[in-house]
Amino acid sequence: MSDNDKKSGTRLDRRALLTGAAVGAAGAAAVATGANKVHDMQRKLATPAALPPGSAPEIGVSFADSHPVYEPAKAPPAGAPNIISIILDDVGFADLGCYGSEINTPNIDALAGGGLRYSNFRTTAMCSPTRASFLTGLNHHSAGMGWLADLDSGYPGYRGDLTHEAATIAEVLRDSGWSTLHIGKWHVNNVDTTGPTGPYVNWPTSRGFERAYWFQGHSTDNFRPGELYDGIAPVEAPDRPGYFAPDDLTDRAISYINTQKAAAPNKPFYLNIAYPTAHSPIQAIAEDRDAYKGKYNAGWDVIRAARLQRQLDMGIVPKNTKLPPISFGAKPWDELSDDEKHWYPRYMEVYAGAITRCDRNIGRLMAALEKLGVRDNTLVILFSDNGGSGEGTSTGTPNIFASAFGREVPVPEAMKFYDVLGGIETFPHYPMGWACASNTPFRLYKQYVHLGGIADPFVVNWPAKITEKGMVRDQFVHVVDLHPTLLDAAGIKRPEFHDGRRQKAFEGASIFPTFNTATAATRDEQYFELGGTRAYIKGKWRLVADHSRGEAYEDDHWELYDMSLESNELTDLSAQHPDIVTDLKQRWFDAAKRYNVLPLDDRNLLIKMAQYRQSRGVRPLWEFRPPVERISHDTAPAVGGFDHSIEIELTRPEGGGDGVLVASGSRYAGFVIYIDKGRLIYETSLTPWSERIMAQEELPFGKMTLRYVQTMTSRPFDGSGAIYLGDRKLAEHIFDRCNFATSYDGFSIGADEGNQVSTAYQGINRFQGTIDLVRVKIDARPTTILEETRFLKEIKIKI
Repeated sequence: MSDNDKKSGTRLDRRALLTGAAVGAAGAAAVATGANKVHDMQRKLATPAALPPGSAPEIGVSFADSHPVYEPAKAPPAGAPNIISIILDDVGFADLGCYGSEINTPNIDALAGGGLRYSNFRTTAMCSPTRASFLTGLNHHSAGMGWLADLDSGYPGYRGDLTHEAATIAEVLRDSGWSTLHIGKWHVNNVDTTGPTGPYVNWPTSRGFERAYWFQGHSTDNFRPGELYDGIAPVEAPDRPGYFAPDDLTDRAISYINTQKAAAPNKPFYLNIAYPTAHSPIQAIAEDRDAYKGKYNAGWDVIRAARLQRQLDMGIVPKNTKLPPISFGAKPWDELSDDEKHWYPRYMEVYAGAITRCDRNIGRLMAALEKLGVRDNTLVILFSDNGGSGEGTSTGTPNIFASAFGREVPVPEAMKFYDVLGGIETFPHYPMGWACASNTPFRLYKQYVHLGGIADPFVVNWPAKITEKGMVRDQFVHVVDLHPTLLDAAGIKRPEFHDGRRQKAFEGASIFPTFNTATAATRDEQYFELGGTRAYIKGKWRLVADHSRGEAYEDDHWELYDMSLESNELTDLSAQHPDIVTDLKQRWFDAAKRYNVLPLDDRNLLIKMAQYRQSRGVRPLWEFRPPVERISHDTAPAVGGFDHSIEIELTRPEGGGDGVLVASGSRYAGFVIYIDKGRLIYETSLTPWSERIMAQEELPFGKMTLRYVQTMTSRPFDGSGAIYLGDRKLAEHIFDRCNFATSYDGFSIGADEGNQVSTAYQGINRFQGTIDLVRVKIDARPTTILEETRFLKEIKIKI
């Protein structure tokens, strides 16, 4: 290559290099320009990087010049369990197979077999107080629930409304990252707040439960619930053949859980499912009831003895445990008549069938957890709220309202319900002798703080954590201990403040260490009080006041029992240890002052409620302009026992116009005004009795005003009624006995919602015309002393 060629090549190489460099510079400029455009676009569109949680956000004129700070999502501890609390109602200590019963409860028994049974678990002897204590971790008087949620007595311990000085277990878990779900019974909001305008501050969805499918009050009709709610909205139970409330509640629980796990698979849930089983009405599906046919013919004495023997074999009670004499209100089986021996077993067949159905539903719930793959890390607790109930009286009843209203159904009349007992035709409760069997081996019943009222089954199951499966724990546990126990198991602490309020300190203590340590210590001191009955335990000693309603408290004899010698209050040692009696009595009074137990009030619930209603005043005038939602029975017009009128302005269309105009309550206790085949009818019912006022002539079509007028001759049971078209009387009737209250199905206009009052029609029997106005007027003059005395005598209540 010549020098020129070399030079030329060099020049070419340099030119190429320079050209390439120029192109590269242009490309770089283009890249830089593109990068700037991207950066500009990012500034215009992209959210700037966040600063660490807890720092202050940087805020400029534009979002592009700012930096946000995000609050972290509430997250439970790693591995946090799902939690389910299952609450049974009025189920006694001995009513489950794993506690010595002959009743078939394989699914609950499986929970016990894979977990723990506690033999020394105690409640408050009544539903509302026990539930309030569980929800808050406070003693029931501290929680404002010294008695039922049915009235406010005007004292701190007896508001009948759940305190806001303690966050509920649902509120704490929700705020800690759990989904929270409530199903079934609630009964911790005062009756004055059960209406359509609330206030809702103590309804489930205001106390920590994000979703709730539930019913107001202390019980429900299992076939047609009358006061069912979805959140705060009143709903009718599904209208389908074979409907039964515990099945429906379980369906909803499974639906809630499946939905929650689909939407948030890594988020734990808390489900509180409170079955109506086996509170009155003791109702059962016929096949479940009849599966026990003949199994109780031997009577309650034989059943009690057999249950105790199984309890001894299981180690649920100490080996030296003996049966106490049968409690008051119940006779030895051999002293009953032939009719009673034939009839009374039927009640227990219904009761057993109800519990078996509930057990089957619990099995369905556990199977749903298995399908989701969450069963192992789900902590399940199951307990009853109090002992078996003696509220069915000595003879039992096919309708608890009849006996409560002082109109007991004679056994020969009651036996007419043999084939349908426990079905939709009845609202029954079993005789007190069967409650004695439910509470084996303890004395007395629900509402009493002797052990028959407060000793209950308590089962804990947590496959992933409990290692000593199938064991019995005999440490003392009170329902007030369960809230702190669940938080301890969940790995979280209750906040010192909630919704701006300083929280009362827990009055129970966690028993979580007992889950895997058989010797772990628990509290050994606790007071008890319900309706004037009182008790105190400290260590091995148990002090109980033998109190009779209406007697002076200072005259009560205090019984003393050494629970290390006898577990069921048989031998009173008070005479041998007066110093211990004195000490424990003083401890009870100290606790009573500390926890708002005073003043004591042993009056019957009906007396309290009647006086509470009178103290609030009965609203004398109501005007309803449909459409109007169902009104809860506690907040509906209180017409029972008073002079009153119900005026209805309506339009009947040509060729039709039948159906229900106004209904309140159900066939078990209620009244309805309806039109059938053109004739106006007023009907009142208290199963097995019903009375009817029926017009003989057909009503016209078009606009009209109809009236029902009730005139009392002696309040609240004696009076007459008349029905009118305008001012013209169509028919009248003197009642054998007026109803002074209704059942729990509420007050509805234009349809008979819940369980129907009359058997003359099927379903809600919606009115075919138009109702413009319903006006209810009540002569609510205060009752006199003479009327109150007559009332107490009629309903057979001891003053």
